[in-house]
Amino acid sequence: MQLRPVRRRPVASTLGILFIVLASILFVGTVTASGALGVVDGGVVDGGVADGGVVDVGVVDGKTETDGAASVNGSVVADGQAVEPNVSAGTPSIAATVTRERDGVVRYDLRFDRPAGADRAWLVVRGSARVVDTDGFERVATGNVTRLRWTDGASARAALVVPVNASGDASETATSRDWTFARVPYVEFQWRDGERVHRVRPLAERRDVLPAESGAFGDRYAVVGEYETVTRSTPGGRIDLIVPAGAISEGKAGRVADALARAARDLDVGDADERVLAFAAPGSVRWGGESVPARDEFWVNSRARLDSAEAVWLHEYVHTRQSFVLDPEMAWFREASAEYYAARLSREQGRIDRAAMAGHLDGAPSDATLTDPQSWTSPNVPQRKGGRALAVLDRRIRDRTYGHRSLEDVFRRLNRHDGVVTYAVFEQAVAEVTGERDDAWLDRHVNGSAPVADQYGPDARPLAAGLLASLGGGDTAASPTATAGLLSAVRGEGVAFFSVATGFSVVAALPLYGLLQWVQRREPDLGGLVDGAETP
Repeated sequence: MQLRPVRRRPVASTLGILFIVLASILFVGTVTASGALGVVDGGVVDGGVADGGVVDVGVVDGKTETDGAASVNGSVVADGQAVEPNVSAGTPSIAATVTRERDGVVRYDLRFDRPAGADRAWLVVRGSARVVDTDGFERVATGNVTRLRWTDGASARAALVVPVNASGDASETATSRDWTFARVPYVEFQWRDGERVHRVRPLAERRDVLPAESGAFGDRYAVVGEYETVTRSTPGGRIDLIVPAGAISEGKAGRVADALARAARDLDVGDADERVLAFAAPGSVRWGGESVPARDEFWVNSRARLDSAEAVWLHEYVHTRQSFVLDPEMAWFREASAEYYAARLSREQGRIDRAAMAGHLDGAPSDATLTDPQSWTSPNVPQRKGGRALAVLDRRIRDRTYGHRSLEDVFRRLNRHDGVVTYAVFEQAVAEVTGERDDAWLDRHVNGSAPVADQYGPDARPLAAGLLASLGGGDTAASPTATAGLLSAVRGEGVAFFSVATGFSVVAALPLYGLLQWVQRREPDLGGLVDGAETP
């Protein structure tokens, strides 16, 4: 019997090929996961926002202010806090009655006692409310602002009405046989004692002034007449949902209140207020909603669905958690954060799936600069590019902190910031949360015009999409929506990832395998028994 020496197969061959295959799969997997459609932990990569988002409007000291934001879904948001009145111990006694008149018109009768020590006093009425009767006041100015001067006497009164479908409010008021939904009139009482001027807004800042038996009154909105209140407790207090009689079913009202209460528990960004007041506005008002962050109050068209990525109810609620004051270069953040977290909360509550969230936030790349409103080609830029920029930033933070921190930590720091939030403050907050600066990415995609594509480079066309297009997936540049639909459809099953990763691995491994075979052929025979086999 003769023992034939057997040549050792190079271990490097096997290990090398395995290394290439694994590295290729990991590389393609990473690019695919961070490409234009990937959603990791709710973070969306690339895209835009489907037609529809939400803008919110607020009123600050009687002036409608916008955050530079947009009008998707039809709402508008006020940036900044309401100016606190200078109220002294001499605050006058104020009484009010509220009645519904013919055609749903709401009348407010106000009575004021002259403040102690006051040598002059005025009543200022803004907006669509009309002064119809006075006693002890004389009109000194009219127009968009009605100014009444106290004439004499220990007390004075004024009556004003809020007509339904008044100019400017036509899409935000509604009436039925039993109730009227409208804005609370903007009324400010001013008086001077010596060199000091004092101001108070009795219908907004004095909850005890408006009679509860007449309706449900917030600082900005009111239902006068029959209504129901659905209350849910929250970690910080409670949420009251005001429903005009018959506006929505009892079941839907309960589901909306439940969704808002869960959002209050899940959204860990600080500024959890003792009471949030939400109005289920009648379906006849304009689509969307409106919120006043400084007052923790909002309304939403009652036809808005809960099982929608648009998530108008959650969008408006997120606004009530925004206590920061934004510099104009950060105006985009108010709508962007509400848009992103509305979709994310809806996903986390199981009301939509990941594909619906991705479809809502994905879209055509935008080269607008978020910090420069002058570069916005559409007022919807904060929702579209801003929303997906925050989605990608959220994922980057989670990746860099191994899931221990997220964009919520940045949001919380901005709420706690003492002063105006500038872009530099935002950059610093991101750095504090992640433990390292991410200025290069932020400067490129937020303070620059680069589209939000993936976190590894400025290209708006991800590798996976390009490879699928070359394999017959179509022209992604010409039809990004079609490609997005294809990738979104197959991503859930992992087919795209497996196909691209396998193809890339084979292409990368074949040349190395040939090289290793050539090295193996040139290897000299080894004498002796090395893993030998016995032959006859």
